[in-house]
Amino acid sequence: MSTEMVIPEPTPLGAVLSLHEQCAVVIGGSRGLGAAIVGRLAEAGAAVVFTGRRQETLQPVADAVAAAGGTAVPVAADVGEAKESRRVIDLAVRRFGRVDILVNNAAVFEARIALETTEELWDRTHDIDLKGAFFATQAAAQAMIAGGRGGRIVNILSTDAFRPMGMLVAYDAAKAGLDAVTRSLAKELAPHRILVNSVAPGATITTERIAAMAAGTFGSSMVSGEAAGTREAFQTALAGGGVEAMLTKMPLSRPGYPHEIADAVLFLASGLSTYVSGVCLTVDGAQTLR
Repeated sequence: MSTEMVIPEPTPLGAVLSLHEQCAVVIGGSRGLGAAIVGRLAEAGAAVVFTGRRQETLQPVADAVAAAGGTAVPVAADVGEAKESRRVIDLAVRRFGRVDILVNNAAVFEARIALETTEELWDRTHDIDLKGAFFATQAAAQAMIAGGRGGRIVNILSTDAFRPMGMLVAYDAAKAGLDAVTRSLAKELAPHRILVNSVAPGATITTERIAAMAAGTFGSSMVSGEAAGTREAFQTALAGGGVEAMLTKMPLSRPGYPHEIADAVLFLASGLSTYVSGVCLTVDGAQTLR
């Protein structure tokens, strides 16, 4: 066997970000970060299959992508069930003949102090944020291996998994578990040329959160009615300066924007990252350094 090594020519810059003729699946793409990811991958040329719980929230995203000349297929699915994750991947393969990219973005994000965290909230959070992401990855990896072209898997984590702010123990535990899944599968799937990475956003503003701030419901919208202790803790935090005080503590004096997270996903899904796997890319404007 020859031991001679040859360095291939780099992909031309004009093509390195192109996802033309590729199929991407975005789990959790109906709003916020997910909608931005769907839009960016479609803009790069991918045909995108994306999920959400209700068809009526998915259709505006699909319509916006179509108006911009892209392709996005909305699929209503409860990805907390493994069979639903597989159904979405199977649909993508039937529709486009392949799956090249998977982005796991679906998440339950409900504030709750540890002493008020219920078994139901814990299970629902882990079913969607961790179990659902794993089984979507399993189904996508099987499709990628069958296709023989390799692939990219990007899991959306959170800096809160590594530097908890409090009141999100179920969410933090699920995202920390997804970090372990990311690194484990990066090693296991490497022989199949499947690159597995994650993006950890810091505090990020969305149109929904801006609307909640304008309506004065930002804190209450994240806390269910029965969690009195959590609601009190939130009110105390907001009374200490609230959103404005948090912004002054951020190194860039602002939160992140959805398109900035989508750009990080595009980097990991594109030809710019052909030798990147097992990495957690923190996108937080240095927030975790404060």
